Amino acid sequence: MLLANPPRFFWSLARHNQMIECPRKYAYQYYFSHHGWLSSSTELAKQAYRLKKIVTLPLLVGQAVKQAIRNYSFTTNTESIEEHMTAMRNFIDQELRRAYLQTRDHGDDWYHEPNVYTMMLEYYQKGYLADYEIQQTKTSIERCVTSFFRSKTFRELQSIDLIQILPQEAFCSVELNSVKIFVSLDLLYHKPTTNEYIIVNWQTGKQAHDHLTQLALCAFYIQQTYNIPLNVIQIRNEYLYLGGSHTYYVTAKEIDAFHHTIKESLMNMHLYIEHSEYNQPKPLSAFPMKQSTRCKQCVYQELCEKTD
Repeated sequence: MLLANPPRFFWSLARHNQMIECPRKYAYQYYFSHHGWLSSSTELAKQAYRLKKIVTLPLLVGQAVKQAIRNYSFTTNTESIEEHMTAMRNFIDQELRRAYLQTRDHGDDWYHEPNVYTMMLEYYQKGYLADYEIQQTKTSIERCVTSFFRSKTFRELQSIDLIQILPQEAFCSVELNSVKIFVSLDLLYHKPTTNEYIIVNWQTGKQAHDHLTQLALCAFYIQQTYNIPLNVIQIRNEYLYLGGSHTYYVTAKEIDAFHHTIKESLMNMHLYIEHSEYNQPKPLSAFPMKQSTRCKQCVYQELCEKTD
């Protein structure tokens, strides 16, 4: 089956990781869900797109926490830290409650307009949120909010007169070998006194994932965008759930290794493409399923069961 107007090709770390995790999941995510929001699309595209839009509760928590941090103003602070913490908790609670109510009360609306309404994976699978999931969510919110106001980045940004917070687009990208590379940055600021550029990634999960490819990708983007040497680029991972942080400086050798990873990844991605010029994928059957313990938490599980 050929896709009508297939999506444009791009590379991102998320895309790379999904291809490695499971080619079938990769197929649904980046190809066979395309145009699934249109009434004229195939039933497969509609269902794949619908499932693609399902989100897990931890992901919703992470999104709400990061939005609350983006909303925080470091220049107009007259309230106490306790008042700011309360305001941030309230904002996150409201965002999650809105998502829960849409999930619980608008299932039919979500089915027809999955790009408008939210559906939680946990509720979709069971029809309710378990007590332990609610308690874990409360714990995550409290830990993340507390850690933010104790973080190295927060303390440093209080000296706002010495620091320039650089504007970030919703999707940052840079070109490499004529391929658009998408980069995810939570925060970027510049310290004129030391001429350092600091990239901050807010980690809201229970585990620390400091992958060299992610670090090198961030450094490469800043290096290319601002035309600066690697030795003035800091990459800081702030672990909001766990507490603490790690700061890294990426070397030229690690950038070379990153380029090698990109090259190899692109070669593997093109193995699943029938016509490179149009990014036309091979048939769905050419994307093998990798069965693992992760399948239970995969949004595309029901599609795989149909074709298994």
